[in-house]
Amino acid sequence: MAATAYAAVVSLRRVLEDILHHAPKRILLDPQHFQSLLQKITSFQHFLEDYDALPITSKPEAEDELEGQLAKACYAAEDIIESFVLDQILASSQVQVDRILTRFSQDFPKVMQDVDFIEKKVMKIKGKMEVVKDQQPVSSLHADGLSRRLAPTANDTTTGLDSHLLQLKERLVGDEPKLQMVSIVGMGGIGKTTLARTVYDHPLIVESFEIRAWVTISQEYDMREILLALLHVTEILFGKRKQEDSANNFVKFVEIMSKHSDEQLGEQLRKNLYGRRYLIVMDDMWSTKVWDEVRKYFPDTSNKSRILITTRLSNVAVNFDSDAPHEMDFLDEDKSWNLLCEKVFLGEVCPPELEEIGKQIAKSCKGLPLALVVIGGLLAKSQRTIVQWKYVAENLVSVINLGNHEQCLKILSLSYSHLPIHLKPCFLYMATFPEDREIRMSRLIKLWIGEGFINPIVPRSLEDIALEYLKELIDRNLLIVQRQGALGKMKSCTIHDLLRDLCLREAHKENFLCITKVYDVDIPPNIENTRRLGIHRSTKHYRYNPQVLNTLRSALSTRSLVCESEWISPWLVPCLKLLRVLNVHDVYSPEDIIQLVNSRNDLGGLKLSSYCLKNLSNLGKLESLILDINWRGEISVGDFGFPHSLKKLSLRGCGLPWEDMRIVGSLPKLEMLRLYDGAFVGNVWNPSEGEFARLKLLQIRSTDLKYWGAENTHFPSLEHLALSFVYLQELPLALAEIHTLRSIELDHCKQSVVDSVEQIREERESLGYEDLHIQVSKERLWDGF
Repeated sequence: MAATAYAAVVSLRRVLEDILHHAPKRILLDPQHFQSLLQKITSFQHFLEDYDALPITSKPEAEDELEGQLAKACYAAEDIIESFVLDQILASSQVQVDRILTRFSQDFPKVMQDVDFIEKKVMKIKGKMEVVKDQQPVSSLHADGLSRRLAPTANDTTTGLDSHLLQLKERLVGDEPKLQMVSIVGMGGIGKTTLARTVYDHPLIVESFEIRAWVTISQEYDMREILLALLHVTEILFGKRKQEDSANNFVKFVEIMSKHSDEQLGEQLRKNLYGRRYLIVMDDMWSTKVWDEVRKYFPDTSNKSRILITTRLSNVAVNFDSDAPHEMDFLDEDKSWNLLCEKVFLGEVCPPELEEIGKQIAKSCKGLPLALVVIGGLLAKSQRTIVQWKYVAENLVSVINLGNHEQCLKILSLSYSHLPIHLKPCFLYMATFPEDREIRMSRLIKLWIGEGFINPIVPRSLEDIALEYLKELIDRNLLIVQRQGALGKMKSCTIHDLLRDLCLREAHKENFLCITKVYDVDIPPNIENTRRLGIHRSTKHYRYNPQVLNTLRSALSTRSLVCESEWISPWLVPCLKLLRVLNVHDVYSPEDIIQLVNSRNDLGGLKLSSYCLKNLSNLGKLESLILDINWRGEISVGDFGFPHSLKKLSLRGCGLPWEDMRIVGSLPKLEMLRLYDGAFVGNVWNPSEGEFARLKLLQIRSTDLKYWGAENTHFPSLEHLALSFVYLQELPLALAEIHTLRSIELDHCKQSVVDSVEQIREERESLGYEDLHIQVSKERLWDGF
């Protein structure tokens, strides 16, 4: 329940701070009530963060019970408080307001009573946490933990590792005399340890290094344990300890060395290594901190010694490696099939009748060696029949989740269990998206912010902090960068299917979110109480289940709706009055959506009537909006009422004259503006002073605009300009004076526009501004306007 509890606490804290600092003046409330609750909720957040930071073996018990109660109490408080504010906003008479105040005065004390009860439990656990901290020994070793520090001896498969093995051998036995650091990086289960072990035991490596030692570094590493494990190996090699001490008598060795300090152990290790060619493998490294502490004990005597690490974290590999990190990739279909066959048939040939379905099973493992090994073990112990193998193929995900085959997800879940608590809700949220979906990072960041997952850090923006969260998940190989822009900026990401399965499993376990389809026969349990609801399209065109639809309408606690089904959105959304995050597409009758004043985030792909356009301003927290006006009726600037909270706006087909651009230019928070297919029409655009004060990106596509009279003061924050299929004669030279401008992209533009961009570049150079990145699709220049 850690992710759910933390998300609930952070979300409620943000709601309280929002109300205390930004509530409309017409809202009647007693700030003292909310301030008192805010103090307690902030204390709960700090408690959860401190609790999460404790070593797993040192955490007091009863975690799930308390976290479940905490999440439930926070959700109840959030419902009461947000309903209290929303009802006042929508109230049409003083009589209604009085009823609202009376109801709140009855409900709020009950919430505080529950919070006070939880606070007492938290204080008790805090006391236990302090005792744990005080009782932590200077060094703590147990026989059960020592085996983790020795090199693994499992007979892991090496299928698909030949090219990796060759490259690593070349790096380890290369001619560079200086001490070299080599890293293997990749997601959990991809075979890093297997590869490291294979090269460690290769005859060439054994022959080349006088000393070889292996130590496993966990996230909760103990420096003394690491030094003892390495020292023990070197002591045996030089006859200072008997060989049998390496296993059974390691505890005795620890006792003998107990009088020595960590510094003394390290110095002895350094003496044992000095002047000798050594290879040290540090497996499963989670941070560079451990390397910073131990590196001084690895002498460099220019004798071709090497340090090899494995890690899931790209930033650790980059900071450690003397050269580029060695990245492990997923197996292709042929290697996946070979590995599966090796595990199932143990050298025998696959029966012809099983080959086709077997290759389908191998492909379903998505190139992850760990999954292939686990499924191979299952098939090796099952009947070799087409029926049995088809069952496995059709239920591959559930097979992985069976009790006897927990190893796969158990190892994958290590990455999740070791995530800092502030990243866990962000990771579980990935289950909201359909399988194999490419996700725009800008969209993901907006959704996280709207959910309230991001902790504010003054003076940084929430977007910057969310991007840092995203990069942390990528560094941990939990997310995969799918696309990058021309400047190397990450554009989209995806998540491996097996990791998404892990997300779903943990999310369901914690009641974090609910995913459904309107065609489902079975109704997901507890859907009416879910806070986050994802409705996916169905690939099968079955008749929808009315019972599912009726149940969805009763999900009144839902704060987040990500809907992939076009027709259900206008039918369902009006029932969810407390929605905070709304991501829908192709909504044709959204009058009721306009009443969702609580919605912060990502209302996209709307097709609206003019009545609704006027009332968009009611969405006072909306940050992103896409308007696609595809009818031929006349509309005017008076039909629009954009909320001042907008940061991103896309318009298509509006047909407004350029002089009406002032309604957009006056939006105080607007950072991204995209104008498509005649959003504004006419030959001339002359912006006004003071407009677009915070605009960073301007994209214009398919317009009859010919003359743009911009001055440097009109777009003071502009960073990126993109033009395509435009009739412009040239760009304003004044753009050169915008010091924030970084890039200009041109596609299907006149040669005269390209020439004007070169003039802008030259003018910027004369002004001493940063170099301008220019991207021109030269093969697509339009000269026939």
